[in-house]
Amino acid sequence: MYERVLVAVDLDDTLGSRILMRRAAEMAGETGARLTLVHVRPDLPHSYSRALPDAWDLEQQEAAERELEGLAGSHGCGASIDGVFAPAGGIAREVNAIAVKLDIGAILVGAHRMDLGRMVLGTQTTAIARDAPCDVVVVRAEEPGD
Repeated sequence: MYERVLVAVDLDDTLGSRILMRRAAEMAGETGARLTLVHVRPDLPHSYSRALPDAWDLEQQEAAERELEGLAGSHGCGASIDGVFAPAGGIAREVNAIAVKLDIGAILVGAHRMDLGRMVLGTQTTAIARDAPCDVVVVRAEEPGD
């Protein structure tokens, strides 16, 4: 169905990342889709970045990319990975820009849970879906016992 799938991973959400990667691995296994993993890092204010060592941002980017590669490997889809990216900036803007640049067929993104236990789309998921250049597949968080 989709030849190239971008998986928008929040590395700070361990459970959500596992659920999303399990679904990405299933998709790659069933359809042969090639996966690109993306984690968007927060963009630091310039006043903060001036106080950090010159190589700090590159080190953070490389660490996040290694974590994405490890996540893919631990879910058995390392061979399906076309690339990993960890840019800094606005989440929706960066995810959609990479999707355009790589001619992605679908973006796989997680839904977020509200305190009341209802499933809703988070603001970043909504923004990605609204501006995406392709289909967006929203993966819901699983209930315990699913």
